[in-house]
Amino acid sequence: MTDCIRSRNRAAVAFLASLAVFVPALVIPRSGEDLTVRTTILVLSLAATLISAVWLIVRWDEAGRLIRLRSGEGILARWTIDPARWKWFRHHSNEWDSREGVRPNDVDLAQDPGNAGIEIVVTRDAILIGEDFFPLEKDVRITVRADWMEFYQVIPKPNGSAFHMVLRLPLEPGKEGLASEVRQAYQDARGTAGAGRRQILLLAAAIFVGLPAITVLVWLVATATGWVE
Repeated sequence: MTDCIRSRNRAAVAFLASLAVFVPALVIPRSGEDLTVRTTILVLSLAATLISAVWLIVRWDEAGRLIRLRSGEGILARWTIDPARWKWFRHHSNEWDSREGVRPNDVDLAQDPGNAGIEIVVTRDAILIGEDFFPLEKDVRITVRADWMEFYQVIPKPNGSAFHMVLRLPLEPGKEGLASEVRQAYQDARGTAGAGRRQILLLAAAIFVGLPAITVLVWLVATATGWVE
């Protein structure tokens, strides 16, 4: 997955840039007869502002999870896969992916483990596999095998089919029990708080609360500046 901190920063830049174009185009009083160019700029910059705002909300949440993970907050388990075992698992995972009816593994198994191996860190809302980061929700389905485990999560989309995220990863010999502890922690969290997707709630808040509020604000400013009579 793309570094969500960089993605958050890009979203922030896009939001501020579109806002810097939209606000002057809106607040400067309406004048002149031919306002085609200015109206086009106003509409396009408003659309860019709203889209980048939603993008920023999602990436801000993901970046926060990564920052907390790196700071050691909420860690449930941590283990390291040595280079030989990583290569062994990559071979078997590629074989499984080719089977009919098996969803492909979304983990970047092409990562070079180097001499130190690949470190895996699981928190209450995310997982880091080497340099590969994925947010996790309480409703993620976790399957534990003898020497590997799987995270399966269905991510709804506003339009089209849902995205199915599958993360299969090996377990460190001698620390296989950590997988069961992780699964139990997510089961307990799901039973306490109920299943739900934090990003969906954030998007819902942005769409049903934030966007109407912004629309009202834009209408008030447009009225004051003569765009709406």
